[in-house]
Amino acid sequence: MSTKSRIVTVAGAALLLAAMAASPALAEKPPSPPPPTPSGNINLRVEGYEITTATGSSTRISIDGIGQLLSDTAGNLNGVETFTAVDPSGVNAEEVCTGSVSGQITAPSGGFASGNGEFKISLSYTPASGAGTFCVTSTASLLCNRTLAHPAYVNDLDAGEYHCVVTDLSGSGITAASMNAHLGSVEGSNAPTN
Repeated sequence: MSTKSRIVTVAGAALLLAAMAASPALAEKPPSPPPPTPSGNINLRVEGYEITTATGSSTRISIDGIGQLLSDTAGNLNGVETFTAVDPSGVNAEEVCTGSVSGQITAPSGGFASGNGEFKISLSYTPASGAGTFCVTSTASLLCNRTLAHPAYVNDLDAGEYHCVVTDLSGSGITAASMNAHLGSVEGSNAPTN
C-alpha cells in the first residue's frame, strides 16, 4: 500500500470516528438530574387516646393533633403542635392545646437496610402558658418505619414518610395511651431555606 493510500485510509477512519461521536444516536446520554433535596420541613399528625387522672379520676381522653416540625439531616426535631383533647363521655369539656415540640429521630443501629427496619423517635411536648387541664408536659417514645421516595436520601433523616406507634407516653397524670403518629417531609413553598 502506498503512502498516499495510507494517509487517505487514516483520514477516512478519523472522519468516520468524528461522525460517530457527533451522532445523536451514539452520543453518551447526559446524567439525569439529582432528586430534589429534602426540605427539612415535616408535618406531624397524632391520633389516639390517653388515660389521665388530671381531673381527679381516671378518664379516657381522645387526642387528635397536628404539628409542624423542622428537622436537620441528623434527625433533630423542633416545632409546634396543636391537639384537641376530648372526653367522649361528655363529663369534661373539650380542650384545644397548643405548645412546642422537640425530639430526635434515631436511625436503626445497623442502618435502615438491616433487620426489620424499625427505629425510634422521641417527642417532648411543652404546653403554652395558661393551657387547660389536659394540656400537660409529656414525652412520647415512638416505634417507626419509613417510606423513602429516593434511595439517595437513606442517611438524611429529614427525608421520607414516617409511620409510627406510640410505645410509651409519660406526663403528669397520664397512666396509659394508645396512639399512632405520622411524620412526612414537605417540599415546595412551605420548605425552609437551608
